[in-house]
Amino acid sequence: MKRRLRPSGWQGLLGASLLLFPLIAQAQQEAARFQQDPVEQVAARLVGALAILGIAVVIVSLLKYRGVAVGSASWVLLIAGAVALPLLVTGVGTILVFERAERVEFCASCHLTMKPFIDDMENPRSSSLAALHYTNRYIPDNQCYECHTSYGLFGTLQAKKEGLNDVYRYYTRTFHLPIRLRHPYPNDDCLKCHAGSAKWTEDHQDYKDALFSGEATCMQCHADSHPAHNLAQRLGR
Repeated sequence: MKRRLRPSGWQGLLGASLLLFPLIAQAQQEAARFQQDPVEQVAARLVGALAILGIAVVIVSLLKYRGVAVGSASWVLLIAGAVALPLLVTGVGTILVFERAERVEFCASCHLTMKPFIDDMENPRSSSLAALHYTNRYIPDNQCYECHTSYGLFGTLQAKKEGLNDVYRYYTRTFHLPIRLRHPYPNDDCLKCHAGSAKWTEDHQDYKDALFSGEATCMQCHADSHPAHNLAQRLGR
């Protein structure tokens, strides 16, 4: 007779996999103390736990049934470990990846192209628009993404599409330095935040209609005194 793993054996294996849950939690990268998203943290830990559980279920299925589907229980284990759990992990993991791709750290990971821009933004002595917004926390987090993404669902989809293109160009080394914006910076990306500000309305009363219609651009006035990124200043020139 073939020796089979007793129920207590595979239950113990599943239990051991769940004991790794605290280790997964400890390994997660934490955001700033007051900018933590509890839903994201739970989802990240859940993905790790489900991945380990899926591996454990597959191992149990192989040990218990020796790769032979016998009865409904073996099919349940096989489908759960090889199909259901991987699909669940992939779905939740994809959402987390897209969410974390909005962080400054993600932009900085393309160090060959983005490092000078990130360094300037994080430099408290820089007078660039990016540095002023970052230093004063006019935008609490995800500063790169918030400034370079248009408002609404269309803006999000457009940013993801262009982001995938940027990742492809970076890893295939088909980019050209210095990198430049594909299109002129649109007024809408400034006005989505500033247009509702009482101070902005007071200071721009004479130019508001021209800015709203696109006849004038924000950078026509601000580019000289506060360029988007002052790379020359960062390099000490």
